[in-house]
Amino acid sequence: VVARVGAQLADADQTTFTVVSIAELLSVYETERLVQQLVELDMDVRNIVVNQLMPFCKDEEKIPLLRTRAQMQQKYITQLLELYPETEYTISRIPLLGEEVRGIRRIHRFAEVCTGLPLPEPDTPR
Repeated sequence: VVARVGAQLADADQTTFTVVSIAELLSVYETERLVQQLVELDMDVRNIVVNQLMPFCKDEEKIPLLRTRAQMQQKYITQLLELYPETEYTISRIPLLGEEVRGIRRIHRFAEVCTGLPLPEPDTPR
């Protein structure tokens, strides 16, 4: 059973790993370590999600803390892009949201943010 599961995990047609990270030093380091380990195990990893990103807007519109945080995150996004070129990896950038993603409508809105596409309105019970 273990050998069969290992073979399935190493089969890119059956299994792909998506690494979820945030744009901070330790998380980028752990992402790098995890991707290296998965590659050493011949496991397919080509998707990286960077979560909780501060919205990028004009500097004069931000309070200093938010501006500093967005600049720090940009530094780590740049580092991730250098480590994992978008020709080989899909890097998804997910903004920091003001509320939890709970309930059909919020999940729908989150899916639109993630894909960048307008999606049909979900059927919800009334």
